[in-house]
Amino acid sequence: MSGSVAKRAPRKADVRPPALRHLHVVDLSAGVAGQYCCRVLASAGARVTLVEPPEGTATRRMPPYDASGDSTLFRHLNQGKHGVVVPNSADGDARLADLVASADVIVRDLPGGEISSAVPIPESAIDCVISDFPEDGPYATWKADEMVHQALSGYMNATGRGDRRPLFGVGHRAYYACGTTATTSILAALHERRRSGQGQRVRATVFESIAAIGQNFVTQYTYNGTSESRARYTGLLATLRCSDGYIVMFAMRDSAAVCRTFDAEHLITDPRFDRPASLIRNWDELVQVFQAKAQTMTTAEVVRRAQAERISCERVATLGELLDSEQWRERDVVRAVGPADGGPTEFALGPLYRVSGSPGGVTTSSPRLAPASRRVAGR
Repeated sequence: MSGSVAKRAPRKADVRPPALRHLHVVDLSAGVAGQYCCRVLASAGARVTLVEPPEGTATRRMPPYDASGDSTLFRHLNQGKHGVVVPNSADGDARLADLVASADVIVRDLPGGEISSAVPIPESAIDCVISDFPEDGPYATWKADEMVHQALSGYMNATGRGDRRPLFGVGHRAYYACGTTATTSILAALHERRRSGQGQRVRATVFESIAAIGQNFVTQYTYNGTSESRARYTGLLATLRCSDGYIVMFAMRDSAAVCRTFDAEHLITDPRFDRPASLIRNWDELVQVFQAKAQTMTTAEVVRRAQAERISCERVATLGELLDSEQWRERDVVRAVGPADGGPTEFALGPLYRVSGSPGGVTTSSPRLAPASRRVAGR
C-alpha cells in the first residue's frame, strides 16, 4: 500500500451506452438478496421496476435508519430502480401481468414470491427464484436468518478468538452473497438466450451461496476431514494506536526492519525475537514495545518509516476520511444521484465493476412509496 494516492490520468469519457440498457427487469423480491441482485443489474444499465405492495416492500422497514426514519438499507438496495405499487387484487394481477409480459428478467424470492396463474411468465424471460435453502434436501423446510446461515456455513466457527465464543459477522453478507450468485446466474442465462432464444428458470439459495464464499472450508474438509477453527493465526500482525489514529501492519517477517521502524534496534539481536519460531512465540511482548513508541508518533510518520523498510503498513482510515480521499474520488466510489419519482438526492456507491467504454453505476435515487391516493393498481 502507499501512504499517498498516486496521480491518475483522467478516465476516458464513456463512449458506449450502458451494457444492459436493452433489458427490462421486474423485481418482485422483498429481501436483501433479490433486491441487491436487481441493483447490480440496474447499475449496468438495466431498466428495473421494483414492485411493492401498498404498505411497501419489507426492506423499507429494515434498519439502519436515517434521521428522518427512512431505511438506508432500502435506499442502498433500490437506487437506480423505478417503483410501482401493485395491490393483491384482480386489478393488481392485471397490472403485474402487463409488467411481466415485457420483462426480460424476473427476480422473486420464495416463499412469498409466488406468481399467480393469472400472471403468465414469457417463454423468453429469465425467471430467477431466490430462497434460503434448496427445494430438495434435508433443509428444504427450514427457515433461517443471517445468523443461522453464517453458523451453518462454518463462517462463525472460524470467526473470533479461539478462547471465546464464535462471532457473528454483522450485516447481510450471506444475502449479499446470494444476490451476487443470482446476478451471475441471470447473466449466464441471458448469454444462453442469445444462442437459443429461450428463457429459463434459475435458482439461487442463500445456503449454497455463503458456503461457496467460505474460502476453502469445504475443500479443506473434503481433502483431510478437518475444519477451520478460531485458533490464532500464526502470521505477524499488529494494529497500533498512534497519536492521531490507528495503523495496521502485517506480514512482518523481517523483525529487524520492524524494530528499526520503532527505534528498537537494541532488540534485533535479542534471542526472543531473532528466529522465526521465537519471534512468533514472543510476538505479543514485542508488540507492546512497538505500541509504546507508536503512541508518540503520528500515523503518517509510522507509515512512512515502515514503508521505507518495505513493511506492509497503512493508516486505518475513518469513514469520513475515506469519503474525502483522493483515491475514492478518482475511483468514483461514492456519488450523488438525482431524484427518481420526485425523491430527494441521495449518495450512492459507485459501480461494482466497469465495462470498458460503458458507463456504470446507478444514476437515480431510490423510489418513493406512492401516497395512498396514487396506489391504484400501480398507476
